[in-house]
Amino acid sequence: MADWKGQSKGSVLGYKIFIFFIKYFGLRATYGLLYFVAFYYFFSSYSTSKNIYTYYHNRLRFSKIKSLTGIFNSYVQLGKSLIDRVAVTVGFKNKFSFEFDGVQHIKSLVKEGKGGIIFTAHIGNFNISKSFFTEVSKEPIQVNMVVTDTEHKQIKNYLNSVTGETQLKLIVVKEDMSHIFKINDALQNNELLVFASDRSGEGKHLKADFLGKETQFFQGPFKLAAQKKLPILFAYIMREKNFHYHFYARRFEPSKYAAQDILMGYTAYLEKMVRKYPAQWFNFYDFWKEN
Repeated sequence: MADWKGQSKGSVLGYKIFIFFIKYFGLRATYGLLYFVAFYYFFSSYSTSKNIYTYYHNRLRFSKIKSLTGIFNSYVQLGKSLIDRVAVTVGFKNKFSFEFDGVQHIKSLVKEGKGGIIFTAHIGNFNISKSFFTEVSKEPIQVNMVVTDTEHKQIKNYLNSVTGETQLKLIVVKEDMSHIFKINDALQNNELLVFASDRSGEGKHLKADFLGKETQFFQGPFKLAAQKKLPILFAYIMREKNFHYHFYARRFEPSKYAAQDILMGYTAYLEKMVRKYPAQWFNFYDFWKEN
């Protein structure tokens, strides 16, 4: 019943191979290579594959065969999201098309000049949000993403050397709580904060029903939004067929600014996205503590 550890698998060599393929053989050839990698993880990462199977079979009620296929599809979709993140920054952005759905909510939030919170999740590919935010408004938008930065430093540094630093300014959660001051500074400057809020682990939680079973969510982002009465958006960037990305943004106005009410709104909309794009929700740990 392991909680999320904040770590991602992979190696610098693996990323270098994929980036080499992108530059010299193109995206389709790179996706082809990805299928071999997905097969490797399908058979070698038993505990992760078991958690994905539980998600498909127990929560989405897929058949056993469809759930096994779903494991492979999840690895493929995760790989494509990583490949696309690199591709849009090394000369392949014109290969992709982008659809804005609810972009007026982003523009409205920027125009209000009050800052706000964008709730997203580990679904789709928010890492390519630069391609969206740079086209949303002619005015510069300062977006801060609050993250737990335990990703392997070598991989992160190598990716940054290839793709450049992300458009998002990262606020890293620290044990000394110094991130609180950076969050407060961002809010005082009327900037936007982004939280991928579909995680649980050590710390204080709220509980909510999600995909038919109660589970835990870190309370911090929801409590912050409630205490500050900040404008709230739910936003996701989803990969679709033929190199197409769909940006969803929805304004959420709770009947009362309570953390539990905000969480309920968040889980309701996230569940719609997960059911529409089941292979693109990348929570590969024992989220409901069923294993």
